[in-house]
Amino acid sequence: MPAATLKDYYKTLELLPSATADEVKKAYRTLAFKYHPDTNPDNTFAHSHFLEIQEAYGVLSHEHKRRKYDEERWLNGMSSRTKEQQIISPEWILLEARKLHTHMKTVDTYRMSHSALYDYIMLLLGDSHMAILQQDAVMNTAIVNELLHSTHHLKHQYMLPLADRMAKLVPADNELLHAIYKQQRRSYRQAVWEKYLPVIIILTTLLLCCLMIIY
Repeated sequence: MPAATLKDYYKTLELLPSATADEVKKAYRTLAFKYHPDTNPDNTFAHSHFLEIQEAYGVLSHEHKRRKYDEERWLNGMSSRTKEQQIISPEWILLEARKLHTHMKTVDTYRMSHSALYDYIMLLLGDSHMAILQQDAVMNTAIVNELLHSTHHLKHQYMLPLADRMAKLVPADNELLHAIYKQQRRSYRQAVWEKYLPVIIILTTLLLCCLMIIY
């Protein structure tokens, strides 16, 4: 989910991200009563805010949904961890890349938000950051290595532009360039496989049915 459209459900429920399940429930009950349409029949803002409160509670009160939301929230830069260091430097970008790598080790790659991961890396490799990184080839090598680990399961449509940016950071490192394009090709093969897998399954099923009828 793009950072510009990701809602801050904690803010909606007037909670800290560390809030417990009981605190989430208590906040919801208090705010739902305060902004319920029956309590505010002539207040259109209350009605729309009540819907926002319900939406936020629907996510934060569900363990799996909340875990996934927290993942997207962090990847989109809405966590305080991305704001600890205000000075943007190659060292800061490397630190964030390492945090991302560590975080991705805990993520279910079959359920992860590919768009959120892409958006976050594009924040790290934005134009202004790329300009800063051009000054430190050694640091770039470490950053690209971390990002390659984090994007190992990223879909091809997202991997393609990221691979181009990473390659621009290490134009003279043939070994790392090979690793980048190898991962790009692997994501392409995976995309092709996923595209034609349903067709293969259908054809295989039909073939088996025909064989069963014949024999």
